[in-house]
Amino acid sequence: MQTQEVRLKGIPICRGIVVGKPFFFHVVEDKIPDFSIDKKDIEKEVVRYRQAVANARDDIYRLQKQLEDEKVLEAAEILDAELQMTQDPLLTDEVEYQIRTQNRNAEIIFHELINHYQTKFDSLSDSIFRERFKDIQDIARRVMSYLLKNTRVSLMDIPKDSIVFARELTTSDIAEASHSSVIAFVSHFGGTTSHAAIVAKAKGIPYITSVDYESLESFKDCELIFDGRTGEIIVNPDEKLKEHYRKLKNQLVCHKEKLDQIQDLPAETFDGYTVRLVANMETLDEIKMLHEFGGSGVGLFRSEYAFSPENGFPSEDEQFKLYKKVVQQMEGLPIVIRTFDVGGDKFLGNQMMAVETNPYLGCRAIRFLLKESDLFKVQLRAILRAANYGDVSVMFPMISSLQELIEAKKVIYEVRQELLRRNEKIPDKIRIGCMIEVPSAAIISDLLAKECDFLSIGTNDLIQYALAVDRGNHSISGLYAPTHPSVIRLIKLIVQQANNQGIPVTVCGEIAADPRFTPLLLGLGVHELSVAPRYIPIVKNTIRNTSIIAAYELAEKVLTLSTAQEIQQYLNQEYQKNAPEDIYYNH
Repeated sequence: MQTQEVRLKGIPICRGIVVGKPFFFHVVEDKIPDFSIDKKDIEKEVVRYRQAVANARDDIYRLQKQLEDEKVLEAAEILDAELQMTQDPLLTDEVEYQIRTQNRNAEIIFHELINHYQTKFDSLSDSIFRERFKDIQDIARRVMSYLLKNTRVSLMDIPKDSIVFARELTTSDIAEASHSSVIAFVSHFGGTTSHAAIVAKAKGIPYITSVDYESLESFKDCELIFDGRTGEIIVNPDEKLKEHYRKLKNQLVCHKEKLDQIQDLPAETFDGYTVRLVANMETLDEIKMLHEFGGSGVGLFRSEYAFSPENGFPSEDEQFKLYKKVVQQMEGLPIVIRTFDVGGDKFLGNQMMAVETNPYLGCRAIRFLLKESDLFKVQLRAILRAANYGDVSVMFPMISSLQELIEAKKVIYEVRQELLRRNEKIPDKIRIGCMIEVPSAAIISDLLAKECDFLSIGTNDLIQYALAVDRGNHSISGLYAPTHPSVIRLIKLIVQQANNQGIPVTVCGEIAADPRFTPLLLGLGVHELSVAPRYIPIVKNTIRNTSIIAAYELAEKVLTLSTAQEIQQYLNQEYQKNAPEDIYYNH
């Protein structure tokens, strides 16, 4: 057994600290048989395939019931997507048709069809859609195991206190995991927005991704520390280090209990500065969390939730029903619906749009919608109709010029006239805003503010475009610096211009949910923060322990610093001073 200390680094998805032993979770890829089926046996083969799909569906139903029993309702609702896939024509009619026309066995037909769609999905630049295909792969793996009559490897029955290491984890892998056995997850691949990540967070199981752990295979029986705050994994720690982490675990429990006590309290500084704390959302199940954690509304609803690359853009009525349901579940709280942020590399039904060499800089978001005005109008009609049922605002993504904003507003005017001619009930006025995600928009934010009712700063994209750093490229991830002085100055400029016009400005993105940035954003004049629902208590706690006077002074100091490293160090020091009990971010 190896005895030396080894340290690995990854990206934390779900924070937490655990001490345990590794369990290496391997999925064996079986060879797919390929043979002809006699015509008289074709229908038997179709029935065999149908039974495999039915068995996979039963598995998902069982997992949903398990999650409901565990009171993990958010995760249970996410599995609805996989249930719907088992009834999708892609997995039913198309496979059966190919079995009948090709006279080949179900395994190879199914395998080839999934590979065909994987090629299409892999070409998409948007991580949300690439992650969505992982749900299809999850179902496909289950269906294939029943076709091949294999015994599926499951995380339900593994040794107690295991830290699971896997190349990649699916939604159902994590849903199956028992708290008594699995205390943490480590994967080589996996996104922070994936359904697997959301289920891990909902179950409260710490998770680190982007870890190249192959070197650990020889450390099977070694004890290790999993630090989900820093993304660090320490193999063979000494007793002193283990004791240190045991104390940290106890502190984490105490801090969480404190956060649970402030959910119903207002988000205001102790000297009376009120902040609107709203949520980013992309699924219906997150609305429950918004209400539970005391959010003031939704600052960003990602309407791509209504869109699927395999089926294309939904009709006006389909979108209307979805938006109406979302608005009604808000129970009177305001919601900002962002129009489709999709690009020229997305699917339109079964047709592939023109492939672009760099879709991040191509025909995407508002550029795409203005070009495909019929699709844009369909969505706007659906949103305006749904706005009759609550407090709804519309927001345009990726605005880079004043002309784009004026054209988009013109389309809204045209849509309003169309709906009035149809005698549809719509609000007399609807608030219109735009996202500031590229430097050109930040620089002309004074012009954009004059045409908007509100602005929203999408910090994740603003950082990557301002610094010319792809935030998904791990090899240059160190250059993606939210504390870069240029980023701070751009935020200050946007906020100043919005305040000059008397309109609110929201900050969304990862820095809005990071409590170390909260005093800085308040000091820059931000009145509204939009974060994932689960971060509302963390940010609210920081606001309530902040003085607006101190926040202004902190912002002034930050604006005098010259490097990202200096600013990050200063924010860390100040947060440590004011919130020493929060070891989630103090490390």
